[in-house]
Amino acid sequence: MAKKSSKTDPAALPSHEILPVRAYLDVNEVELETQKMNEIAQLVRLPDGLSEAAQNARLARALDLYEGLAPTDGLEGMLAAQMVGTHHAALDCLRMAAVPGQTFASRDMNLKHAQKLMALYTQQVAALNKHRGKGQQKVTVEHVNVHAGGQAVVGNVEMGKRNGQALSKTDAIENAHSVSSSTAKQRKPIKSKRRD
Repeated sequence: MAKKSSKTDPAALPSHEILPVRAYLDVNEVELETQKMNEIAQLVRLPDGLSEAAQNARLARALDLYEGLAPTDGLEGMLAAQMVGTHHAALDCLRMAAVPGQTFASRDMNLKHAQKLMALYTQQVAALNKHRGKGQQKVTVEHVNVHAGGQAVVGNVEMGKRNGQALSKTDAIENAHSVSSSTAKQRKPIKSKRRD
C-alpha cells in the first residue's frame, strides 16, 4: 500500500485525533454502498431458472427491507443485514415446505427451520429496539411503608430552583406534594372491593 500524504498519514496526526477509516483506506461512498449492496445480495437465495428481472426484484426488495430498518450506526447496520438474511431464509424454508409431493419428514424439517428462523427474527427485532431505547421498561417498587397520618410522594422528585434559589430536598418534596395534591383533587378516588 502506497503511503498517503501527511494529511492521512496516522503518524502525522496528533494522538488524540482518530482518523476515519474510509479516508485512510481511500474508499469513496460509491464503493462503500456497492459493498453494502453486495453483502445484502449474498444473503438472498436466487434459485436456478429465476429470470433476471425476478432476481433483480428480489435483490431490490432485500435492499428495501434493509433501508426500511434505517440503521443509524455500525451495530444497527450489522443487525439490519442479519435481519434481512434471517427473513429471506425463513421465507425460503416456508416456500420449500409448500412444494407439493415431498415427504412428511421433509415438509416437517422445513417448517421447523422456518419456525426457528422466525423466532430468531423476533429476537433480532427485540435487540434492535433495545439498542434504540424502545425496549420494554421495567419498574420495581420495594418496601414502601406509609403509616397512619403519613404522606408519600410517588414519582420523581427533582431538585430545581425557585426565584433563582436552589431548592433543598425538603422544598423539592413539598413542591412535589403540592403538585401531586392539586392533580389528585382532579381525579376520582378508586373504590376497591374487599373480599374476606
